Amino acid sequence: MNPGASEGLGEALGTASHVAGAIASIAVAAWLVRRRERFGPAGATVVSAQVLTAAWCFAVALFGSGTFVAGVTETLRNLAWLAVIYRLFQTDGRHASLAPIRPLILVLMAVELLHFGIDMVVVRIGDGRSLDMGVFGVTVLIRLLVTVGALVLVHNLYAGASGYSRGALRLPAAGLGLLWTVDFNLYAIAYVSGQWPAEMAASRGIAALGLALLMAAGATRKRGLMRLRPSRAVTFQTFALLVLLAYLGLMVATAQWLALAGGDFARLMELVFLVAACAIMALALPSRRIRGWMKVMLAKHFFQHRYDYREEWLRFTRTIGGGGEHGSRTLGQRVVQAVADIADSPAGLLLVPGEQGELVLAARWIWPTAEVPAVAMSLRSASFFEREGFIADLDMIRGGENQRGEAEVIPQWLRDDARAWALVPLIHYERLVGLVVLARPIVARRFDWEDFDLLRVVGRQSASYLAENSVQEALAEANRFDDFNRRIAFVMHDIKNLASQLSLLARNAEKHAEKPAFREDMLLTLRNSSDKLNVLLTRLSRYGSGVVERIEPVAATDIT
Repeated sequence: MNPGASEGLGEALGTASHVAGAIASIAVAAWLVRRRERFGPAGATVVSAQVLTAAWCFAVALFGSGTFVAGVTETLRNLAWLAVIYRLFQTDGRHASLAPIRPLILVLMAVELLHFGIDMVVVRIGDGRSLDMGVFGVTVLIRLLVTVGALVLVHNLYAGASGYSRGALRLPAAGLGLLWTVDFNLYAIAYVSGQWPAEMAASRGIAALGLALLMAAGATRKRGLMRLRPSRAVTFQTFALLVLLAYLGLMVATAQWLALAGGDFARLMELVFLVAACAIMALALPSRRIRGWMKVMLAKHFFQHRYDYREEWLRFTRTIGGGGEHGSRTLGQRVVQAVADIADSPAGLLLVPGEQGELVLAARWIWPTAEVPAVAMSLRSASFFEREGFIADLDMIRGGENQRGEAEVIPQWLRDDARAWALVPLIHYERLVGLVVLARPIVARRFDWEDFDLLRVVGRQSASYLAENSVQEALAEANRFDDFNRRIAFVMHDIKNLASQLSLLARNAEKHAEKPAFREDMLLTLRNSSDKLNVLLTRLSRYGSGVVERIEPVAATDIT
């Protein structure tokens, strides 16, 4: 196929895709008119945005993607969808609680209007049909900034929603993400290459079609008004996304600088840099150490409190309750995990009082390599933690600090195990019911007052669960003994009756053994006693085995 035919086919595909996007957008807008309440307060704005998206698709199909009309309609389209996002944030006042939201949307709208102003200037000084190449890079960069900001907003919109609202937001957010992801790739390639990628621009119509279909599918999910609930996790996720976008921008800028530097090896240097940068990012993104460091830094510098107490308490109750993936673990393991999750610890041990009051190992959670002696802690050590309720930082103790005399009661095996990080006593009514040993996290840090307060509260709550479980086990054991005693009482009664019959039979046999009638009665009595003993032995053999003698249907009317 020759280049002219290829370009003609690309233009035809682009026109067809934009026509399809326009038809879908206007159809969905008409369909949503009576269903706009399903998007809450943003319903009317969604309908307007779909109409403007249809107008943009028609403009691109009729006049081309680089024309003044296409640029103006794209600006209106972007402004409308930014307004939709703002209305969704406004549903529960989140535009006010998260201060950067409203300024960011206003800045993005101002940038879009700046692009419109540039278009007007170019129309006056140019031919009115295409952008002057001298301002091509500026206009593309403006569009690129808008798409980056819009993607950040869409991410915040979905990530900060409650579990109930996410079901209603999933498809609309996916549609907006699709639209602006395609635009981001398009403008990034245009900025790096310095020319308009016509083939990729044809896919924008498909993105508009996908957006319309996803909006329609999202409206069919009857979730009522969408309520958003800000979450601390949003800050971390947004910060991670901003870091990724900043890294991508730096990578593109450096590659562009290498290309402009010229020279025989410019293209080679650009390719080597891009490959190396992508490899570094591929290695850095999955790193738990980097994610842990980012969480620590954000909690330290961006929030008054380190923890989101609501989320921590919900996670604690889910773990202790044993639902989902925690159901197969014992209560001791769940207690260790619940405490470890608070401090981002990857593993832990549970020590409980033994028969003589010393602490012994009761449960492990993802720490099979820890070498715990038979007596993990002496009675003196257990008494210290019971009396003081002290949360011990083993790194501080290894460093020579000794606040309350804890250095004298920490056993040597904990000092020698470099992975051991902290000790959290579990106190219930001033009695030590357990001690959790936490393993060192990937990003270790020193405890502060907030860590101590939260771990102390969680420790007491965990202790109540362990104490209640111990009481339940003791009660169940007592019930089993009581049931056993009742059964033995019936057995002893039957055995005494049989013994009495046999004793009487033996005494009478000494006097009447020669009488035929007595011998007949004696044989009958022996046979009855033997049958009773066999029945008794059969009943005793079934006791506690769980064996069911037989299963048969019984009419409910026969049960009295």
